[in-house]
Amino acid sequence: MFPRNSSIPAVIAALLALASAPRARADDIPPIEPGPYAVGSTNLEVTDHPASPLIDYLKGYSSPRRQAYIADLLVHPGSALVTAVPVPADPTVYGHKAGTALPLVLYAVYPTSAENRRADYKFPYPETADNVFPHMQRAGEKPIFAADTARYPLIVFSHGYEGHGLWDLDHLKFLAAHGYIVASVFHGDGRAGLESNLALRPLTLKAALDCVLKHPDLGPAIDPDRIGLSGGSFGGYTILAVMSGIYPGAAGSAPDPRIKAGFGLVPFMGATMGSWPLTTQVWPFGRDYSGLKAVAIPFLAVYAEKDTSVRPASVRAGVGQISGPAAAVMLDGEQHLLSKQAWPDVRTWEILFFNAWLRDDATARKLLYGGTSVQGGVHDHKTDQHAARRRQD
Repeated sequence: MFPRNSSIPAVIAALLALASAPRARADDIPPIEPGPYAVGSTNLEVTDHPASPLIDYLKGYSSPRRQAYIADLLVHPGSALVTAVPVPADPTVYGHKAGTALPLVLYAVYPTSAENRRADYKFPYPETADNVFPHMQRAGEKPIFAADTARYPLIVFSHGYEGHGLWDLDHLKFLAAHGYIVASVFHGDGRAGLESNLALRPLTLKAALDCVLKHPDLGPAIDPDRIGLSGGSFGGYTILAVMSGIYPGAAGSAPDPRIKAGFGLVPFMGATMGSWPLTTQVWPFGRDYSGLKAVAIPFLAVYAEKDTSVRPASVRAGVGQISGPAAAVMLDGEQHLLSKQAWPDVRTWEILFFNAWLRDDATARKLLYGGTSVQGGVHDHKTDQHAARRRQD
């Protein structure tokens, strides 16, 4: 079966690359440098004096006495990217959120003109890799896009469980500098429990995509035929669920035919969580990962050898079940929270992957499927790779 939503020429090129790729040297892929574009960002200005710790708003918080989410702090909600997720009226799955409209905030970074003179905005939370929103739009301002392209490919990013979008701001700015509009979601996992979030996560991602594509300023700048997803850790589960991954009886699948490719960094695909006797079984795609057979569009996983949160064996098993073109790259010696030295490797694989599948870049595809390792950084090597194949249900 050809990957859904992919062009026939792109599929044929990928199959040829997989079949005929020469045996590559261990240091064959040069690391990708920062992109040529300046980066702009949508408005995410918040009050400097929240009533509760700022981290509660970033991650979401819910108790009988107090609720907190980043939407509560926005100074200019009409100028930020704000939408709502209609939660299905099923309290057995969604708990006390069933039947409500759950607020959802995201931000976008995008290629901007070198002449953009708007000031940066420093988000008032320093305990993160990057808290500077470059050339941020102020209230009422419209985005200033780089003038050399009419429409850009879009990447929607999903963060890890009980994380928040700021942790990945530097990562997403790197993608934007390479010519992508990138939208990051604040899932607000702290507003619900684990079982509810398994079902809510894909719904929030679809709502975020709807919000960006329907936005009067961002929507016209996006090529709707070039949309990808990127997710880290539990965000990896999230994007796979939106890419049609499912297990019979699970509530979390929310297939979206608009998606053309997905990239997962240390992607969670299922595990026994906790220590005996207090363990929780979380297998959204089944213990044998067979729910991932429904994923027919391209997927790339980058995972860590010493990861105890997302076991390497689970990533290899999950990738092995995917029906579409799939590959996996292991970062030797790395743990779930990657070292600084590993990020050039991650960014290189991710840019190659999206350039290959969202831009139909033949050079990127050759490196992606013909190469095995990125020069410098940490030692990384490809462990799995297969072309699109017929599903056998």
